[in-house]
Amino acid sequence: VKAMIKASVAFAEASNMPRPELADELEFTDPPNTDYNKRAVPDHLKGITERTVSPEKLSAINSHMEALRAQAKEGKISIADAANLAVLEEFLRDPTVTMHAEDLQAGSSYNIPKGTQQTLGKLRASDRIISEGHFVGLSIGEGMSGYRPVVEAMNTNFMIYAVPEISSAANTYATSGGEYNVPLTILGAGGTAPNQALGAEHSQPFHAYIMGVPGLKITTASDPAQAYSMTKAAIRDNGPVFLLFPVKKMKDTLGSNEPGHSAALNKARLLHEAAPDMVKQRKTATVLTYLHGVREAQKAIPTLQAQGYDIDLIELNSLKPLDMETIGRSLERTNKVVLLDESTRSGGVGATLSAEINEQFFDQLDGPVNRLALKNAPVPYASSMEENVVPRAEDLVEGVKKTVDNKL
Repeated sequence: VKAMIKASVAFAEASNMPRPELADELEFTDPPNTDYNKRAVPDHLKGITERTVSPEKLSAINSHMEALRAQAKEGKISIADAANLAVLEEFLRDPTVTMHAEDLQAGSSYNIPKGTQQTLGKLRASDRIISEGHFVGLSIGEGMSGYRPVVEAMNTNFMIYAVPEISSAANTYATSGGEYNVPLTILGAGGTAPNQALGAEHSQPFHAYIMGVPGLKITTASDPAQAYSMTKAAIRDNGPVFLLFPVKKMKDTLGSNEPGHSAALNKARLLHEAAPDMVKQRKTATVLTYLHGVREAQKAIPTLQAQGYDIDLIELNSLKPLDMETIGRSLERTNKVVLLDESTRSGGVGATLSAEINEQFFDQLDGPVNRLALKNAPVPYASSMEENVVPRAEDLVEGVKKTVDNKL
């Protein structure tokens, strides 16, 4: 062992120092613009699932998946079921996909892992004790060994107990010099909706807590189409991806999805474009939001239009990396921006985004960035107190009007 260590040290000392730009290249395992629709399963993995799972179980899970696809075709699939469909399709497509969750066999809280263990057994889909750091750490080992683990977090705030492991997963590709991939997907319900009544422990902006973790992609999806396509993309990514769905919209937001489609993990979406005549009248603003903020912003649009205002509504499907290109195109039209942020004013997503906008698009701004964020107080359980902490549609209406009228 001593001889091996001495030889290794001698080799290192005799080697050239790495290129400085290599640090940038090792930020993400897969480049942000990766097209996951082109990521094929290696030939040696094809057919393994069919050879190792009984025809009866495959028939049962395919029947379940066909029922979900029928719901999607009718525009009646939920966010939770869309994520479940994507997980099952990736499980059957790629035998290296595994899953870990609390109450997994029962489908956890939102049925995202439904059918995985019943079909594919406990080695690929395992129930875990209430110890998030334990099964995220286990997933890192699986990822380094050639598997694609998926962790269903139930409520993403519970992942606060796995911060060291999440950091380790995100750093491994760089610290190993690109030798080890950690294709880890962590997904679940999160965010803070008005009238959520889940209290401070279930309403923390965990996505903001991990914004500073290098090498970690952080993504959001507020409708079934995005939940489906981003789940598939996250599983196919060769690095760690954190994917959040809005907790209060998991079952009541219905829609469709494009079969087989994997979304980009670095793009925002323009959900509503301000009318050209309103742009000419200088009565518009760009609204940036995500998770439950999308619903609140959509509720605010008719009120704003009735009062002589309009907005470009952009959903931040990628919190890290940020899609500054899409934001910049909107600011060229509106020249004003309002952030409806589902994290606190201190250290939140909006703080990072506001700084980036000021640094990159200062000359396009007619006024300061208006941040509507959670107050720094813990989110109360009582609705009367919560109204003082969590911004909602009526706050956005007033925020847009003040921004447009330069009354901040």
